[in-house]
Amino acid sequence: MCGACGRTVVADPALGPVRTTRDLLVVAQVMNSITAGLPGGPVVRVSGDAWILAGRTGTSTRCDTVEQLWTVLLDGCGRTSDGALRLAQQIARGLPAASPLADRVLREGLLAGAR
Repeated sequence: MCGACGRTVVADPALGPVRTTRDLLVVAQVMNSITAGLPGGPVVRVSGDAWILAGRTGTSTRCDTVEQLWTVLLDGCGRTSDGALRLAQQIARGLPAASPLADRVLREGLLAGAR
């Protein structure tokens, strides 16, 4: 906790030391632009100071970091070579991104896919 609001602060290397609503919305927009090209792709929504990844089967997962978003998304693709390849292609099409934050989000996705 930082002490100011009494909430636990989650460190996120992609967002940096400050987590603003605008940054959360940018991350959701970048993620949704990537998943829009995938069949049955999930939708990312901002919820408070985190994201909700809503799956095609009605499941929803709360994610506190960009890395968690990519990990859950990859797990949803089943980590199959075909799903991972499609996702990597979608990410590569988005690079270089329009903003430094969007670029960090996409590069985090490439790293998560390589793990």
